[in-house]
Amino acid sequence: MTIWSDLGFSQSPYDTKSLPPTAIGERLLVGRERHIKRLINRLASSSSHVTIEGQAGVGKTSLITIANYRMKRNSDKARAPILLPIEVPFQIATRENVKLLEATVYRAIAEGFIRYRDELQAWGYDAPKVADVNKWMNSPIVKTLSGGASVLGFSVSAARSESVNTSLAFAEAGLSNTVRNWMSECFDPPGCGYFVCVLDNLELLVSSTSARQALEEIRDTILAEPGLRWVICGARGVVRTAAASPRLQGRLCHPLEVEPLSMDDAIRALEARINEFSTGGAPPVGAIGFQYLYEILKCNLRNTLQKCEDFSFWLHDEGILGESDMEHAALLQSWLTLLSDEYAGNPGISSAGWRLLDDMVGNEGSCDFEDHDLFGFSGPEEMKRYAAELERQNLVEISSGDTGGDSAVVAPNGWLARFSRSGYQIPRI
Repeated sequence: MTIWSDLGFSQSPYDTKSLPPTAIGERLLVGRERHIKRLINRLASSSSHVTIEGQAGVGKTSLITIANYRMKRNSDKARAPILLPIEVPFQIATRENVKLLEATVYRAIAEGFIRYRDELQAWGYDAPKVADVNKWMNSPIVKTLSGGASVLGFSVSAARSESVNTSLAFAEAGLSNTVRNWMSECFDPPGCGYFVCVLDNLELLVSSTSARQALEEIRDTILAEPGLRWVICGARGVVRTAAASPRLQGRLCHPLEVEPLSMDDAIRALEARINEFSTGGAPPVGAIGFQYLYEILKCNLRNTLQKCEDFSFWLHDEGILGESDMEHAALLQSWLTLLSDEYAGNPGISSAGWRLLDDMVGNEGSCDFEDHDLFGFSGPEEMKRYAAELERQNLVEISSGDTGGDSAVVAPNGWLARFSRSGYQIPRI
């Protein structure tokens, strides 16, 4: 029993997880058909890898997930090149993770060959014999070691797996070489098929310099594999800056911009979720309340859905069930007023910190510390100090550029604080 069954839903219509690679996920992805078409066209038609840029929470990962689902569903020999998604995305949190990333990618491609082998064979591709590799990869020792150490510690045969007679001999020869050979033999002639990998959340590397250096390190390895196509995804301008590196020219496409959904599309996305999961109940947040939240939270879908879910829990806690959309919307406004007042009344923020937040809101929600004079500060360090004050209270997020921590954006809680400080005025979209 969950609160959602009490409210008349099979599950939360406000779940913030990325959409699943299923028919349901495809139905719930609204307003992104143009982006999916552009993404798939670039993967199928260019030797350069696709890059995607957009603010955190705008729905980039769900877009990629559903594009991958559609590619997998539509793959066959008649639609060459086939594009086979590796469904679990990769991430790099630190520069030290780059070598581990390479090892993890080759392991994932080996698992991809195991998963897709029968389909590849049915489509007429020269699918490798994977039994020995599968046995080796799933042996207790390999599974234990690879869970906490770099797979590069193992060597795997450079030949096709049928020539591997023992797990020890296999482990001594080179998994990456084996996988390369598999791709070369399976996707022959070159360009007839690819595995599609996703490198997500590139902004975890914090600075555009670190992101660029990480991508440059893999330029001649996993970004140069003829059987791999990459989708590289990030926020805060990190992808755009990295893609402009001279060393990466020709490797990366110009970024596809994923903008926030229009209000109409955002409401259609909400209605799709409600229709999918409703068992007859009235939604805690319907179109009226959702529009109110979406505008206040600067058209960030993930943050809006999260607040919808928070409000749903409050309604359930208070025992308020089955009211109309208008009644729920009125309650939502009262609840949001109290919540935003809590953030705006934070005693840990100085008057200069609040002034900076207000000015950032007036500057489309961001600031560059090099523009300190425009914000009334004597220098970037002074401005950065007050931005750090706001960041400690989760009201802004500081990003590092090529010369260090030099910019900040208003965080979701910052927009709520702004709502209270503005006298509950809804911002213009």
